[in-house]
Amino acid sequence: MQFYWIKNNRYYKVLLQRTLFNTIDIICVWGRIGGNLGNFNIIPCQNDQDIELTINNIKKRRLYKKYIEVK
Repeated sequence: MQFYWIKNNRYYKVLLQRTLFNTIDIICVWGRIGGNLGNFNIIPCQNDQDIELTINNIKKRRLYKKYIEVK
C-alpha cells in the first residue's frame, strides 16, 4: 500500500514495509520535487489497528496542510 501527496513543489509519500520480526513499518518520505535533499521517518506498528490509526492521522495532517492526494 502506498500513499502520495503533493503541494506546490513538495511531496510526501507513505509506504508500508513488512519486517523480519513479522511487524509492519510505516515509512514516511518527504522532500522537494526535483531536489536531491529530503528526509524520512520510520514508524513501527504492531497490528492492523495501529497501522490504520497512524495512516489516518497522517492523512488528516496532510489535508490540514493543504496537500493534494495523488492516486
